Amino acid sequence: MTKRERQRIADHKYRERHPEKCKAKDRRRYLQNREAELARNASYYMRNREIQRLKHRDRRHRIASDWFDKKIAEQNNCCAICFESFVDTPHIDHNHKCCSHNRSCNKCRRDLLCKDCNLGLGRFKDNVEVLYKAIQYIQRHNNANQS
Repeated sequence: MTKRERQRIADHKYRERHPEKCKAKDRRRYLQNREAELARNASYYMRNREIQRLKHRDRRHRIASDWFDKKIAEQNNCCAICFESFVDTPHIDHNHKCCSHNRSCNKCRRDLLCKDCNLGLGRFKDNVEVLYKAIQYIQRHNNANQS
């Protein structure tokens, strides 16, 4: 074992024994170098934007990337409602009664939707009765325009 490895292990043990002391020291170091840290974080984010976006999506919806990829293949890269090909990143549709609007779980996750269909369902709050009334409204006005 090299001297560097032994020092790393000793540092790790120290941090485990003195978490508050180390946290305060880390905070002081961050505040002293705040501008440099913010620039470093922004630079890292810009270099790894796509990876960060995917990690955020996967963490937010508690999914593995393979679930998303399987769903895209299963739906032939099309929206589950309008069957249009995805142009932008698909939205993960889920039942909002189960989880909050930002999250989803295996029980409430449904399919992938395009932005317009996802926004439409969201505006109608997944209420079947209101959606049915909207369909009737559109049909009524389409029939009036055709006469």
